[in-house]
Amino acid sequence: MNKIAIIILAHHNPEQLSILINHLKTDFDLYVQIDKKSDLQINALPVGQNIFYHKDIEVYWGDFSQVLSMYTILKNAYLKKDYDNYLYISGDDFPIKTNTFIKNFFNKNKSSIFMYANPLPISTWGFNHGFDRLDRYWFMKIKSRKFVKALARFTLYLQRLFFIKNKRFPLKYYAGSNWINLTRESVTYIFNFIEKNPTFFKRLKYSRATDELWAQSILMNSPLKEKIVNHDLRYIDWSKGPDYPRTLDLTDYDNLLESDALFARKINIKKDKELLFKILGLTSL
Repeated sequence: MNKIAIIILAHHNPEQLSILINHLKTDFDLYVQIDKKSDLQINALPVGQNIFYHKDIEVYWGDFSQVLSMYTILKNAYLKKDYDNYLYISGDDFPIKTNTFIKNFFNKNKSSIFMYANPLPISTWGFNHGFDRLDRYWFMKIKSRKFVKALARFTLYLQRLFFIKNKRFPLKYYAGSNWINLTRESVTYIFNFIEKNPTFFKRLKYSRATDELWAQSILMNSPLKEKIVNHDLRYIDWSKGPDYPRTLDLTDYDNLLESDALFARKINIKKDKELLFKILGLTSL
């Protein structure tokens, strides 16, 4: 049976995060990366020999710190044990299949990498269909998302006006959800690539939302490209707001049952406790 590390990126809602950890810890090793600037306290969360907490990086929306956070916690898991699979989820996600089902799924798909990886340009992505995320300088290390969005649009306008561009690392770029499911083989390739090409991360330092393309771009330009399945195994509703992706509620339950996804994104126990506990009852078999 495959050994699986689940990487949880979290920043709020300790009650829900504790439920998630307690549900998963019986079958998986958990690596929980907590935003350093958040109010989440490690000593208020579940403990266990297979639960590893880290709170060492301040994470800002859209900033390179999101990439750094993903990379750092992945390396911690990689160096800790020889896992076969590494699954990223957020503290707002919850499995919609049993732990046994998830383990069997990856045991049957031992060498497959599950993640969305679509080539840029992507027509639905603003800012030059994704390329401006790489080609312009973004200053995202600000707590207020409203302010950082306004600043980003203003600085983007100036850069276009004066033909200012960041130099892109020479790759064909691919992008998708940052909720990716990696194999040890693919993680080894990523670390080797970064070690041999430190300029790749240097060019991303002032990028925007490249947590959705850094791993995809590395692996889609590698010999492992043929092992990538273009699916992130998540049930996510982008069709309507008010938040994007939409916070799921009890009306989504039947769709979750019919989905071939392994995890639902996103759930908020403060808004709909009933949905979470109904899923919990289903997946605790």
